[in-house]
Amino acid sequence: MISKGSFENNFKDYSPAAANNILTVSQTEISNVFQEKLQNYKCSKLDLVITDMQNDIFYDGTIYTGSAGLALYYLTCCSVGKNENNHENLKTALNYIDINNLKGRRISFLCGDAGPLALATVISYKLGTRRPEHFPDYRLLAQRLMSLISLLEESPDELLYGKAGYLYSLLFVMKHITGKDVIPASHFEKVISSIIKSGKKLSAQMKFDTPLLWEWHDKIYFGAAHGMTGILYMLLQAHAYTSAAEKKSFIKPTIDWLLTHRFPSGNFPSSLGSSARDRLVQWCHGATGFVPLCLLAYQIFEDDKYLKIALQCGDVIWQRGLCSKGYSLCHGVSGNAYAFIQLYQATKNPMHLYRACCFMEWCALERPGTELHRPDRPASLFEGMVGRIYLAEDMSRVLNAKFPAFCL
Repeated sequence: MISKGSFENNFKDYSPAAANNILTVSQTEISNVFQEKLQNYKCSKLDLVITDMQNDIFYDGTIYTGSAGLALYYLTCCSVGKNENNHENLKTALNYIDINNLKGRRISFLCGDAGPLALATVISYKLGTRRPEHFPDYRLLAQRLMSLISLLEESPDELLYGKAGYLYSLLFVMKHITGKDVIPASHFEKVISSIIKSGKKLSAQMKFDTPLLWEWHDKIYFGAAHGMTGILYMLLQAHAYTSAAEKKSFIKPTIDWLLTHRFPSGNFPSSLGSSARDRLVQWCHGATGFVPLCLLAYQIFEDDKYLKIALQCGDVIWQRGLCSKGYSLCHGVSGNAYAFIQLYQATKNPMHLYRACCFMEWCALERPGTELHRPDRPASLFEGMVGRIYLAEDMSRVLNAKFPAFCL
């Protein structure tokens, strides 16, 4: 291991020769040989999950640790193009969504009621007249999703449990149900206004040189799961519902302030004041979550500095991203693989696609001793096996791949 948090990366650096049998001769796509490996891996592990790991899948009904994570996978399988399996995938997804026993306490997509409701809304819409008789119409489900706004002011701001996660739920529905005003702009604006208002308030209290600041459990986290990266990324994804003034005066300068906290290594602290702990390189804490934020900031603000930082984060992940914790999306190698996918989508540089394939291979081989922390929920989307299955599926159509429950 090169640190307590990761194993040494012994994969060869990218070259056309190193990528032989992984990428095509043109270096623009994954080779048929590697695609076949992905397909075999996905099918064998999915069979394992839906047979031997049923109890763990139904640990709860959330997307993060429970059955709705598998529902999201089946929805993803039919979200690109049209094929004869789409209807069956949608019906299968319904088997993993329970909208009758929601707890009514959390507002977010990943760990709250909004996730299952958003999935149910989209699936009901896509099934149309073919939806089961007992299953509600998508418009009724969208109303239930919107009613969760009653929890807004008592919710935190971050992604996993809070307002940013609710904002993603709304964006998710509108992405899949196009051309219909299922959720009015005013609803988005209320959520965004609440997030920004909270950020202004804490910034004024703390007197830091940033217009927005958010905390989670009395700490100012920087990462994607509980921190500022995740919140800012959601605000950028919702840029159609924010004003030019909000972007210029609040969102952009907050991103710029956040980026000043990089370690000399190119990695980022997990929270403000944790400058001596340059250890974690994973989606929830560290450089990985900054890649999509910087890429979208580059796209929206057209400033090359954001692309430069995203690329530097990619190098950090290549060097230190074989996490000793294991293979998960949240704090493991699968989540890090998505950073390379995102960089490939943005740049079309085959080096990033090669790196994604190497990290996928690491997850698939499961070498003894490379998962030092067994996940609490070994079948789940964000901690366990379904996350790797999701990654394998996404890599089979890499230009359309999206980090689940995070990227639109």
